Amino acid sequence: MVLAYLVYFLFSIHNPEKATWTLLIIILLGILPLVAWNLIRTRKGLYSNFDVSIRSQRSSMYLFILLLAVVVLLVLWISDQPKSLLIGSLILIQLLLFAFVLNFKNKVSLHIAIAIFTGFGLWEINQTFAIVIWGSSPFIAWSRWYLGRHQPIELFWGFLLGCICGVEILLFI
Repeated sequence: MVLAYLVYFLFSIHNPEKATWTLLIIILLGILPLVAWNLIRTRKGLYSNFDVSIRSQRSSMYLFILLLAVVVLLVLWISDQPKSLLIGSLILIQLLLFAFVLNFKNKVSLHIAIAIFTGFGLWEINQTFAIVIWGSSPFIAWSRWYLGRHQPIELFWGFLLGCICGVEILLFI
C-alpha cells in the first residue's frame, strides 16, 4: 500500500524523471534495507516472524526504521524535494516515533496506522483513492486480528495514531 501511495503521489507532484529518482531513493535507502533487516533477523531467530509481531522484539525494528527514515529525509532534503514531501516525511517519522514510545506499553498496528495516514496523505490529491484506502482498513485490521498479529486495542492504537498524524498532514501541507 505504501509503495502504491508513493508512486501515485510522486508522479502527481513531479515530472516522470524526478519522480522515478525520488522513488528509487526511498526504495533503496528506506524500504529495501528494512525488508533485508527483518528477513535477516527472522532467519537468525531474533524475530519470531517477518512482521515482528512480538512487542518485545519491536524495539530494535523501530530504531532501525527511524534511522532509515531520517537518512531518507536527509537525502530528500538534499535533493531539493517539495516542502509537502519533506513535511509529510517528518510527520511520518513522528508517527513512527510515537509508535515506538507506545510500544513500551502497548503494541501498535503499523499496518493500520500507515493505511489511515496514507488515506489522509492522498486526500488533497485524489479523494476517491483516499476513500478506497480507508475502506480497505477494516479488512486490513481483520486480517491482522485473524492472523493473531494484533489484539483489538492494538488495532485501535494504530487507527488513532494514523488519524492524529493524518490530520496533521491536512493541517500542515
